[in-house]
Amino acid sequence: MCEYFDITYNEVSIIKDLWEKNRQYHEESSEYFGHLYRSIKFDDRIKAFAGFNGDTLKITVAKENDEYVGYCISTIVEDKGELQSIHVSAQKRGKGIGKELAKKHLNWMKEQNCKVIGVTVSQENENTIFFYKSLGFYPNTLYMQQL
Repeated sequence: MCEYFDITYNEVSIIKDLWEKNRQYHEESSEYFGHLYRSIKFDDRIKAFAGFNGDTLKITVAKENDEYVGYCISTIVEDKGELQSIHVSAQKRGKGIGKELAKKHLNWMKEQNCKVIGVTVSQENENTIFFYKSLGFYPNTLYMQQL
């Protein structure tokens, strides 16, 4: 059984291995842009959240049998909530862990009176797009990038 709990920005290093698996997944699964994920470093990416506080940053982990199996990071800027990063270990997918993490964050954003809640997802990542659609997200814009 999974337990879910929030951690602070100062504790974020406990998700480093999961975050790295997420980065590797994107690097390996992207037909056109995998090379862009190769150079992203955990410490650099996490620094982007340093200016947030407990009212504007939420980090939740899923733990099962003393092993971290998932995480979700979300932010709020003004009245816009954003799911920034979510990952569940490959062997634990399909058990509702990602959905539970996302729902906790979506509820938090609604409690904070966010008028807009969004997520950025790679157009190539069809499984993740399907996951977000199951949570009520729909495509709004499509940003295209030249190779």
